[in-house]
Amino acid sequence: MTPQPLTSPLLRENPPATELSLLEDGARYALLQRLTPVLQHQLMGNFQSMDMIAVMMDRRLESASPDLESMRQDCALLGSVSESAIKSVIDLLTWVRPKPAVTQRFDAGVEECATLLRNEFKLKGFVIANEVLQVAAEFSSQSIRSVVSAALVCLSDQSTAPGTLTLRAQVLSNRIDLSIDLRIHESQSPGIPHANGCRLINWRHLELLASAESVGIVRNDSGVQLAFKLPSINPELAADLPDAC
Repeated sequence: MTPQPLTSPLLRENPPATELSLLEDGARYALLQRLTPVLQHQLMGNFQSMDMIAVMMDRRLESASPDLESMRQDCALLGSVSESAIKSVIDLLTWVRPKPAVTQRFDAGVEECATLLRNEFKLKGFVIANEVLQVAAEFSSQSIRSVVSAALVCLSDQSTAPGTLTLRAQVLSNRIDLSIDLRIHESQSPGIPHANGCRLINWRHLELLASAESVGIVRNDSGVQLAFKLPSINPELAADLPDAC
């Protein structure tokens, strides 16, 4: 059967532009609230290595005869680690202030979202299984980040119990379909609050964000399917794309 185009209900409702803009801003703010604790944890983790090196250097200096060669090595290591940490922090801050013109590979963008949320979800009983591999098409980072992360958070928030979220992609002639399926862990107790005092992400938020990024969306019994329209790419790249992954 020929796959049918995926559309968001918002595209059919066609609300006034001003109202839609305000709703989109609200949805982005709700998602950012949910992502802020995760981003903060990532930011702090980037500086833990620097702190450990600084403590080690301080101990070396307490010696009556400090090993200057070791100190020079520590200084070089600290410089390298700090440079890496700053680069990582700058990248994480683009989640707060996106750069619409920046693009990334589809598979890398999906993995970035999964990696960002994986540890946080694990604490709440959810497992993220990313099976998206080798999808080289380039998309807006903002589009992938906002829609994929919102879909993952939404599915976990709306679930009655923890489970496994599995991401799979299928490359078609004019789009990439990303499915996120939720399989409940039957042996576990009903779900716990996921928002840490913040607003839960619901289907309306997800639909708004998908519509804003021109991503099609269809809910189903097992989760959600997202359709990312393929940008114009050269035939050679298209030939390298797999049929499914």
